[in-house]
Amino acid sequence: MINNIPPTAKSDVVSPLTALLRSDLPPLGEIQVSVAEVRPDDAGEADSLTAFLNHANRWPRLEAEEELRLGRAIKAGKDEAGNLTPEAQAAFEELVNRNLRLSYHAAKQMRVPREEIMELVTAGNVALLHAARDFDADLGHRFSTYAFWGIRSAVMRELNFMRRVVRLPRNLHEQMSKLRKAEAALLQELGREPTEAEVSRVLGCDEEKVVELRAYQQHGQSLDAPISEESETTFGATLADEDALTPAAHAEATDRLEAQEEVLAQLTPRELEVIRLRFGLDGEELTLDAIGQLQGVSRERVRQIEAIALRKMHLGIRR
Repeated sequence: MINNIPPTAKSDVVSPLTALLRSDLPPLGEIQVSVAEVRPDDAGEADSLTAFLNHANRWPRLEAEEELRLGRAIKAGKDEAGNLTPEAQAAFEELVNRNLRLSYHAAKQMRVPREEIMELVTAGNVALLHAARDFDADLGHRFSTYAFWGIRSAVMRELNFMRRVVRLPRNLHEQMSKLRKAEAALLQELGREPTEAEVSRVLGCDEEKVVELRAYQQHGQSLDAPISEESETTFGATLADEDALTPAAHAEATDRLEAQEEVLAQLTPRELEVIRLRFGLDGEELTLDAIGQLQGVSRERVRQIEAIALRKMHLGIRR
């Protein structure tokens, strides 16, 4: 637990969430790199994960007091627009570098092939940048604990994206990866979400291409997937139409309609017309007088036709 929490906070009842955010994460240990050290001149795209692990290993984790010191330096050096002074930027970069292993730890928990881990790590790093910029050291929380939950959520979202139902060509995945990296770099530089024009200048393409790549990032959702990490309700359960008929009710209604059509088929055209108008089978129910005016006969004649038709229908039902 952090010892330098303000005295007023110590006297208050600490909520479970606050206690969690002030606690240490379970020991993550040293990152074990199972491949040779990568030299700067041969660190290609295929070895980006190895290069990242080697870089992260050079930054030891911080103690709680050091996290708070850096967090206060970032907050003190941030203006209203979110821009950082050189001192605050240095503290921001150190806080991020010292916690890079959080992204790898969250990505490794997903148990994906090694070639996919770096995509998850990149998503986690973007969340780490957000957490470092928004961290409020005055609350006395451990930064590593505060940042990890956002990093883990970002990694899970990226994994869900990678497991999309519609598979895209590899070159599109590479272009979307460059798009996400460019957006992350601009987000760190500008302190806000970049516009399509700004992203297109970095990528060297037109804005229409950026819009197209962002559209490809949309993906299908499994009906059995939970709507959130904290809920067991599935996405499919939210799509249920409460007013829709059950299969049994639909079958019953279909059978009733077929029986009705079978009975009505026994009537003459005039009898069928009278029944449809009299009982509103096609809309509004009409009186005997109104039907007589439509057919050019008397009210009594309409009543006689109705009685004959009903007798035929009754006999048809009894059969």
